[in-house]
Amino acid sequence: MNIQRLYPLFFVLVLPATLAADDLGPYRQATASYWIYGGELGDPITSTSKDKKIAFSIEGDAAKRIFEAIGPDKKDVCSEGSETRFRSRDNENLTCTRSKENTYTCNFGFDLVSGKSIGGSIC
Repeated sequence: MNIQRLYPLFFVLVLPATLAADDLGPYRQATASYWIYGGELGDPITSTSKDKKIAFSIEGDAAKRIFEAIGPDKKDVCSEGSETRFRSRDNENLTCTRSKENTYTCNFGFDLVSGKSIGGSIC
C-alpha cells in the first residue's frame, strides 16, 4: 500500500487522541471563594458604584492545574522560608501557591468598574 494514501488516515486517527489529551471539554467544577470590596485589599472599604473590585481564591484540583501551567517557581517574601512554593503571572495579578502539605491555592481579581485584572491576595 502506498504511504501517501495512509498519511491522511494517520491524522484522522491521531487528532482525536491529541485533542483528548488537551482536556478539551465542558467546564469543570472548582472550589472557589470570592470577595467584593472597595478601596484596596490591604485597606478595604464598602464598595460603591465607582469603586468595586472582586477577589477570587481557587483551591483544589483547579488551583493545582493553574499552578502547574504557570511555572516555574518564583521567590516571594511572603512565603520565604516556609516551604511554600510560589508562582505568578501578569505582574502578580495571578498568584498560586503550593504548601508543604500539597495544598494548592490561586488568587486573582478584577476591578469591576474598569474590567482590568488586579491582584487577589496580599501577604
